[in-house]
Formats: sequence, structure tokens, C-alpha cells
Amino acid sequence: MLWYAVDGAPALRQLGVKMTAGSIFAGFNRSIADLASGFESYLRRPGAIPILIVLVWACAALPNLSLRSFIYEEGTNAEIARDILTHGDFLQPHVYGVRWHEKPSLLSWLIAGFALLTGGVNEWSARLPTMLAVLLSALMVQRVTRRYASLTASLFAALALIFCPLLLQKLTVAEPDTLITALSFAALLLWWSGVASGRLTILHWIGCGLLLAALAMAKGPQPAAFFGLAVAAYILIERRWRDLPGWLLCMLMPAAAIAAWGAIVYRPGDEAAWLSYARLNGWPPLFSYITRNVHDIGSLYLELLPATLLIPFVPWPWRRDQKTNGTPPVVAPMILYAGVCTAILVWWPGFNTRYAMPIAPSVAVLAAVAWDRLERSRYLIMRRVATTVLCLLMLYQFVFVTVAVPLFADRFGEARAAGRSMQQAIDTAPAPAYCLRLDTNPFFYLHVPLRCLDLNGMAALTPPAWLLMPHSAVEEFKKLRPDLEVRIVKDGLTDQELTATRIDMK
Repeated sequence: MLWYAVDGAPALRQLGVKMTAGSIFAGFNRSIADLASGFESYLRRPGAIPILIVLVWACAALPNLSLRSFIYEEGTNAEIARDILTHGDFLQPHVYGVRWHEKPSLLSWLIAGFALLTGGVNEWSARLPTMLAVLLSALMVQRVTRRYASLTASLFAALALIFCPLLLQKLTVAEPDTLITALSFAALLLWWSGVASGRLTILHWIGCGLLLAALAMAKGPQPAAFFGLAVAAYILIERRWRDLPGWLLCMLMPAAAIAAWGAIVYRPGDEAAWLSYARLNGWPPLFSYITRNVHDIGSLYLELLPATLLIPFVPWPWRRDQKTNGTPPVVAPMILYAGVCTAILVWWPGFNTRYAMPIAPSVAVLAAVAWDRLERSRYLIMRRVATTVLCLLMLYQFVFVTVAVPLFADRFGEARAAGRSMQQAIDTAPAPAYCLRLDTNPFFYLHVPLRCLDLNGMAALTPPAWLLMPHSAVEEFKKLRPDLEVRIVKDGLTDQELTATRIDMK
């Protein structure tokens, strides 16, 4: 007995340790569960989810916004807004003396409006319209999803939209892609609200038409096809022939808006610019066309993560047992909206993944439906994978705006530094300034009148003058005017190798 007591003590102590560790672990799990339950109960309060979405959006978009100088086409849109405020020409503005007729400029009109409120055209007034468009899209996604899915699924859908790589690239960029995404999805939800309630009226169609007309004034009529083709397919599949007159009226409104704008601004020769903008002026070689489009199709899937991870689990809405298998009715229009136009777009010459951005909200809604269906599925792990990807994307964006941008402020402010450097060079010896091309991002930060000319126009100038051109063009200019003294005062200011070149008489 003594031997068993002595020898058994360590075993009993070990058992006691295990029991203590198990109790601690169980208590920890209960604490986590209580915390999650409390958080979910808080989210169920009226307005809690929208407030949370606004706060997350603000943390992802607003920090250090003004440290990032203009990129892509931001400078052009900002300069158009400046010209509108200066000269009041809304329909046919000019950028450094160059007539802007490629497309209407709704975004620049909005920038000009925000500039009146904020005190001028700058990074804030230029980017707020598109940033607010992302926020509005996320709130619409959450609202429509909540009608057909759980609270958690609706929050996942909203955050999956904001932080998908496709929108993250444009989250704080003053370009119209996020604006047309919000307008197009708003038109879809307005139409669906009438269909779902069984009271689709002429007012719904007119409202959708006005939203699509505004969309056409932002980037031309092409993006209206996402709504138009999806609704037409729905009418055909569901045989809602009585809706055809309303659909025709709706689609005529953006067509009429863009036709009216074109008739007002048209000058002979504008057709070439419009065909080029619509990517209708030629086809690339067949092999490069196929390989590039296949690559972009794969890129589009990745840029819509994490929502696309759950798309395979979305129920098919046209099965015979649709009414008995619990498929939400919103699935059908969302699939058509995400798929019909995209199937055509991905094979369009010159396709770019950002052209498919209007489908991002519908993909997020479909992912939320799949989220709930995975609740009792053996593929539940896909929810955890999607959540992990979402958390990583959120972490990336938060670190980017709060750490990377201020740490590499000189890199993110390159266009601003280039513009100020050219301004300093011009201030040392004032003279008229001219540009060879629309490098609007650095030129936006100049505070001198600027006019764009071609090389022949520059060769006809009377010196002294400042010529802002790529380094490669300087030698060509010297050949045209060997009688002038040409001095490169500032060189290598940006990635485009812009130079501030001074010309004087020898």
C-alpha cells in the first residue's frame, strides 16, 4: 500500500495539472464565446453595423491622404475641375489649352463642387467623391444582404467589397471607376426593390434611368451595359414581357444623355478619339489578345478576393426545387449582373480588370449568401479561409496608410516634389511655360500658366521660355531650333524623366 501511495502521487499530481489546464482552457473558450456573443448583440443594435462600416472605411482611407500626391489620371481630373471653376465650361473644359472631349466629366464636376466647400482643388476635394462612392457601395451591399442573409454575412460582404484588391487600388484615387460602381449598383437595387415587392412602376424605371444617365456622364455609356444586359436577361428568363417598355425607357435615358453631350461638343474629327476611348479602333495580334485576356480573367478572380473564394458555394437559382431549397430570390439578379456583361467584357480588345469593377458589389452579396449556406456544410473551413484573407487585406491597408505612406513620404509625394522643383526653376528666371504632353500629375503643383504645344509649336516660340518635356524630346527640339541656347535646368524629376528646359537666344 505504501508503495502504491508513493508511486501514485506523481500520477495524481499530473492528473491534477491536466485537470487545471483543461479548466483554464475551457474558461478561456467561454470568455471568447461570451465576448463574441456580446459583440454580436452590440452589432444588432440599430445603426451599429453602418457605423462600424463607416469607421473601418475611415481608418482605411483617410490617414495621411494629403501625403500622397496625384497618380494615374488624378491630375487630369483635378485640372479639369480647376478649369471649370475658372472658366465655367462644364461640357467642354480645357487642360493646358487642350480641348477635353474624350468623355463627359461628371467626376470633375463633383470635384469642383467639393472644392467650393473645402476652399480649393487639392488631394482632399479631388478624392472625396470617389472615396464616398466606395463607402456608399459598401452600405448598399450590407443593407441588401441583410434582407436575405445573417448579420455576420452582411458585415462580411461589406468589408469584402471595401478591401478586395480591385477596389483597394482605387480606394483613394480620383478616378471615376468607384463612382460608376456605386451608380450602377444603386440602379440595380432600385430596380430590384420594385421587383421584390411586386410593385415595379414607371417611377422605378425613371429613377434607374437617371442613375444610368449620371453614370454615362462619368465615363461614357459602356458601363450602363452591366445593368442593361443583366435586367434584360432577367426579363427573358422570367418572361416578364410587361417590363420591356420600362426597360427600353430606362436604357434610352443614358443614351440620350451621352448623345446630347456629344452633339453639343462635337467637332469634325472627334470620332477618332471616341472610337479610341471605346477600344474600337483596332484589334491586337490574335495570340497576344488571347494570352492577355486569359491572364486578365485570372487576375480578375484574384482581385475580387476574398468574396470569390465563396462563389463556388452560391446556390444555383434556376433549379426546379428553387422554392424549396431556400435559395434567396436576390441570387438570380446578382448572378446575371455579375456574369452577363462580364462574359462579354473579358473578351473585349483592350480589356482591363478595372473595367469590371461594377460587378464587385454583386459578387460580395453572392459571397454573403454562400457564407450562410456553409454554416452546416463540410466546407465550413472556406469561411475561415475567406475571413483570414479578409483580415490580411485589412491589415495590409491599415499598415499601408499609417506606416508605409509616412515612412516613404518622398516616394508617395514624387509628383508633388517634381512640380515644386520645376516651379523653383521657373521662379529663378520667370518666362512663359509650355508643355509637350499632359503630365498633369506633376504639372498640377505648378503655379504658373501652362500651355501644351507639339514640337513644331515649341519651335515657333520666341525665347525666352520654359519647355517642360521628356528628356528624349530635347534633342529633337535642338534639331528644329539650332539657333537657340537650350539648357536643361532640372532633369530626371519623375519616372517619366521630365525636364525643365530653358530656351534663350544665343
